[in-house]
Amino acid sequence: MDDSRNHEPFPVLPGTDEYEVLSFLVRNRGERFTSSEIAVHADVTEASAPETLHNLLKKNLVEHEQRDYYVNSDRAEDIKSRLESVDAAKRLHKTAPDDDMYAATDWEKKLNSS
Repeated sequence: MDDSRNHEPFPVLPGTDEYEVLSFLVRNRGERFTSSEIAVHADVTEASAPETLHNLLKKNLVEHEQRDYYVNSDRAEDIKSRLESVDAAKRLHKTAPDDDMYAATDWEKKLNSS
């Protein structure tokens, strides 16, 4: 993640354990936590925390030293911005209309009759 604007989609989606864990670590940048501590504070199960952290390590989003996990302080703002961006995109899609009247035949007539 050297350049966050490289047009690659952010590999963490809202509503996932990865999102919850990464958000927690970004909020607490500069601090280090064990897998068990992260599970408690990020509201994920203790059973899923190790796999979630492993996935975040593979994606180069968290750091690991001995038993502790953390977000590199130099990258925390960029990761925070990316999390906010995917969160905003999710909110935008939630508010989009369910009907696709523009895909329907004669949509102009339906629009004018409203």
